[in-house]
Amino acid sequence: MSFDSLQQNFVNATGFLYDRSINPPKLLGQCFIVSKSRAVTTAQNVYNYREAPWALQIHFPHPDVMLGVKGVAIHSEFDLREARNYYLSQTGSPLDTPPVLLNDLATLVLDQHVPELQMDKVAELNRALSLPFSSQGVEASGNVRGTELFSVINTILEAQKAGLLTLFDLRNIPIGRLEFGPGFIQKVHYKAMVGEMAFAELVYRKPAEGYAFQPAGTFSWGTVRDVSVPTNQLIQEAYRRTNEIPQMLKYLSSAGVDARFQRAVQNFDPSSASENIRWFVELLWVSLDGYITIDRLPERLAVDTYTVLQAIRELVNKGLVTLLNRATPFPCHGQLGTPLVSHTDFDINPGDPLTAFYLDPLSGAPTWQQGTFFGVSSVLQPKNLLHTIPILPGSSGALVLKNYKLVGVHGGSLPPKPGQDQRLNQMMWIGALLDMSARKLRTATEGGEEEGEGIAGLRTRLETDRSPEAGEKVEKIYCPNCHSINTKYGPCFNCGTEIEAPEPEEIPEDKVGLAVHKAKALQTKYGITNKHLAIVAAVVLLPLMMFYMCGPSTPGPTVTQTPTNVMHANDEAAVKVATEYAGFKASPPPGYWYEDTTERTKPALSFSLKSQRANQDVLFVVYDDMTPTKNLVDFLGKPAYMDVRSAGAQPEKVDENYRIIGTGDLHYHVGRYVTPKETQRLVLVGAYASPVKDKSILIIGTSLNEDNIYDYQSTLWLVDHMASEFTEKGNKERMAKAGTTTGTDATTTGEDIKTGESTEASEADIRSFLAKVQDDVQSKLQLPDEVSDERKKKKSRKLKVKLSVTIDEEGKITKLDIGEPSEVESVTNAVLKAVNASAPFEKAPKTKEGKLSFNVRLNMEKITVDRA
Repeated sequence: MSFDSLQQNFVNATGFLYDRSINPPKLLGQCFIVSKSRAVTTAQNVYNYREAPWALQIHFPHPDVMLGVKGVAIHSEFDLREARNYYLSQTGSPLDTPPVLLNDLATLVLDQHVPELQMDKVAELNRALSLPFSSQGVEASGNVRGTELFSVINTILEAQKAGLLTLFDLRNIPIGRLEFGPGFIQKVHYKAMVGEMAFAELVYRKPAEGYAFQPAGTFSWGTVRDVSVPTNQLIQEAYRRTNEIPQMLKYLSSAGVDARFQRAVQNFDPSSASENIRWFVELLWVSLDGYITIDRLPERLAVDTYTVLQAIRELVNKGLVTLLNRATPFPCHGQLGTPLVSHTDFDINPGDPLTAFYLDPLSGAPTWQQGTFFGVSSVLQPKNLLHTIPILPGSSGALVLKNYKLVGVHGGSLPPKPGQDQRLNQMMWIGALLDMSARKLRTATEGGEEEGEGIAGLRTRLETDRSPEAGEKVEKIYCPNCHSINTKYGPCFNCGTEIEAPEPEEIPEDKVGLAVHKAKALQTKYGITNKHLAIVAAVVLLPLMMFYMCGPSTPGPTVTQTPTNVMHANDEAAVKVATEYAGFKASPPPGYWYEDTTERTKPALSFSLKSQRANQDVLFVVYDDMTPTKNLVDFLGKPAYMDVRSAGAQPEKVDENYRIIGTGDLHYHVGRYVTPKETQRLVLVGAYASPVKDKSILIIGTSLNEDNIYDYQSTLWLVDHMASEFTEKGNKERMAKAGTTTGTDATTTGEDIKTGESTEASEADIRSFLAKVQDDVQSKLQLPDEVSDERKKKKSRKLKVKLSVTIDEEGKITKLDIGEPSEVESVTNAVLKAVNASAPFEKAPKTKEGKLSFNVRLNMEKITVDRA
C-alpha cells in the first residue's frame, strides 16, 4: 500500500469526539474506528459520559460523516475516581494539565443515527458536569451574558475596589480572569491570551455565562505582565476593535470567520512585514495551511482576532497568501475508511522509531510526528508505555504506529521530572483491548458483531468476564451527592464520592428470630406483600416456630450492634402536608427523609426534608396568605425558626434569583448570617405559591451539620426535583394560556372579536398604570426615624434612591436592581420594601415584549415612577 493511500484510509477512519449537549459542542479528543460498530479512544475523554452516551457525537471531517454513540466501555483498571477528582478541581488556568492515568483506554459503540437531544436529560447532565461553586470570599456573583459583563466591570471600577473577577462557562468552569486595582484593571487572562489582547478578545467573543468577584481573591499569575495602558483607553480600544472586525472580515472573504487561507509563495521573509505583526507573523505563516479557519487562529497563535485579521490583510495585499479556492479542504465523499487493524504480533524495544498520526485538533489537517519508544510506564502495568513523540494537546486518542502499523493509543504528556531533559508521553498498548470483554460492550439496543469479526484483527480469547444472566436483577445504588445510579458500592462513577456499603445484616442465632429473618428475606426476594406474608406465616411458619421453641436449644452469645448509618423513616404527617400543600412527591430522593415539624412551627403546618450525606436541612412552612411571596425581604433579617441573625439591617447577600416552580416562581435569597457562637452560616430563604389557592410556602434551608459547608444549589435541586410534577402541570397551563392569547384567529374568543380590543396596551394605558404604581409605592413607604433631620433640608443625597424594576404580564417582579443607592442603607431598604409590598401589581399592561420596565425614584420623601 502506498503512503498516500495509507494516509487516506487513516484520515477517513479518524474522527473528533464532541460533547454535543452544550453550545458550541465541546471537543473531548479523537477516536478511530476498529470495526463496523466500534471506535477506540482514551477513557479520560469519555468517563463522564458512561451513563449518557447520547451526549456524544463523532465527526469524521474528511468524509464529513456524523455518528452518534450508543454505549461507552472503560478499561476495568482505569482510575475513575482520580480522573473525576481532577475534573472537579480544574481552575481554568493555562497551568492546568490533565493527569496522565494508567489504563487510559475506552471503546465506543457507534450509532448510525444521532438521536435528538432531550432537554431534561441535558439539564441533568449539565448538573452532573458542573463544578461546585465555592462562595468563600465572594462578594458578588451571578449570571452574565454579552454586554452585561461591562456592567459588572464598571461597578467594580466605580467602587474603587481591588480584587479578582473570575468568569465561568455554563458548567461553572473558569474561562477567564481579571485582576483589579482600586479603579483600574491590572491583569487579564483568557485562554492562551493575556493583557490587552485577552481583554479585547473577551469583549469580542463574550464567552462568559457567570461571574464571581472576590475582594481578597488570589490567582497564580506567574510571570504575566500588568496591563500597560490606562483602563479607559483599554476599554475604548477593545470596543473599537470589536466594531471594526466585521468590516475586516467582509474585506477578506464573504465566508467570514470560516474563511481559510493558504500560502501563495514558497519563501517568506518575516522581516519584510510591518512592525505591528513582525513579532508573530512567522508562526502565522506556518499555520496558514489551507485547513485552519480564521475563527481558530487566535487560539493557535495566542493573539486576538483583530490582530490576526490585521496580519492576514497585510499578507493578502502583498500577494503572499490567498483565499482557499474551495469551500472546504475536505473531500466530503461520505465514505468512512476501512476499520484499522491492531498489531500485537511483534515486539517493541526501547529506542525503536515510532510514528504518531492524528488530526490537528484546531484545523483537522492530517498530521504526522516522529519519535521513539522509551519503555514501560510501570513494571506493574506493562501495557502502559512511554514514547517521545511530540503531540499537540487535545489529541488524546491519536494513533501510535510502528512501521505504519497500529500498536498504541496516545494518552497525554507526562510532567517533566527534575533534571529530565526529554519530554515523555504515555500511550496504551493496543493489545489492552483484549482485556475489555466484547460482551460488556453490548447495549440493549445493539446486538453483537458478526460471528468471527471481533475487534478488527485482534486475536480472540475465551470470555472470562461474567455478565448478568437473563432475568437477573441488578442492584441500583444511588450516589448521595449527585444521585447517579451505580451498580456497586465504592467511588461513584460520576462524581467520585465514596458510596458506603450498608452494615452487614445481623443474622439472629435464636430459632424464632432466625425464622422471622428468613421470612423477611423471602418477602424481599419474591416481592411478597405483608398480607400474603401473614397468611404464609399462619399456615407454614407458625407451626415451625412452635417446633423450634419447644425443641432443645443451645444458648448462644448475645451480640449488640450499633449501626453506623441510621435509616430514617418518612413521617406520614409530613408526607401528607408536602403532597397536599407543597405539591411535592411522596417519596424523597435516596438519602433524604420527611420529618414532621408542625410542633415547632405551630399554628402553621410544616415539614422538613433532611439528608445526612448531602448535609441538607430544609424547612417548608405553609402560610395561609401570600405574604412570603409578596414580601420576602421581610423574612430575611432574621430567618424564622432559626437561631441566627444578620450582621446589619439585611444579611450579606450571596445569591438571589427566581426559578420556575408550579404555576409561578420560586423567589430565593441566600445570605450569610451570624450564629450565637459568632460564626458565619449560610441560609437560603425562599417562597412560592402553593397549589392550594391563597396559600404559600416559605422555605428555610441550611446545613444539617453546622460545621460542614452548606451547598444551597443542592437545596434548589431538591425543590426542583420534588416539585417536578407540580411544575410540569404549571408548564402545561402556561402553554395552554399562551395558545389562547397568541394563536391564530381560530383561538380568539368571540368577546374579543365583538369588542375589537387590542391585546397590547397603549402608551396612555401604561402611563395610567405607572401612576397607580407610584401611588401604591408612596402609600407603603415608611422612611426610618434616623433620617428625620434630613427631611428638613432642601436637598439631601441621603434621601435619593433609584431602583430599576421589571415586571411580567401578571405584575410579578422579575428583576429588581439598585441603580443609585442612598448613603443610608436603611433608606434604600425602605424603598425596596415598599416596592416589594406593592407587588404583584394589579392589571399590569400587556406589551409586545411580555414585560414592562420602569424606574422608581425617591427624592426626599416623594416617590416618582417613570418608564425605563
